[in-house]
Amino acid sequence: MKPIAFISEAVITALKLDMAPGTPVFIGETNLAHIRNRHPYEYEKYLPDVGLIINSPDYVGLSPKDSSMLFVKLYEIADEYVRVAVRISSSGRCYAKTLHILSTYNAERYIEKGTLKKLDTNSK
Repeated sequence: MKPIAFISEAVITALKLDMAPGTPVFIGETNLAHIRNRHPYEYEKYLPDVGLIINSPDYVGLSPKDSSMLFVKLYEIADEYVRVAVRISSSGRCYAKTLHILSTYNAERYIEKGTLKKLDTNSK
C-alpha cells in the first residue's frame, strides 16, 4: 500500500504529537468504501485531494471523541470546509478514515473554540 500523504513537522508541532516528521498516511479499502457509501458527494469531488488536504491543511486539530488528527482545508471557490480525519492504528500506522464537509457554522465554531488551529503556513 502506497502512502497518500505525510505528516508534516508543522502539524506535529501544532498538535504536540509524538511522531517523526514525514510519517506516512495510508488509506485502506474499508476507508474508501466508507467514504464512498457515507459521503458520496465528497468522494466524487474531493477524494483526489485527500493527500493535498493532509499535506497542506488550512486548519488542524485533534478530535475530542477519539483523538484522531483532523485536517481541514477551505475551498474558497466552493465555500466548503473539507475535513479528513486520520487515525493512528494499534500498529502505529496512520490511516485516513473519513472525508467530509464541515458546515461553515461548525468549522467557525471549532476554530473559535480552539478545536481547530490555523496552521502556520510558514512552518515546514
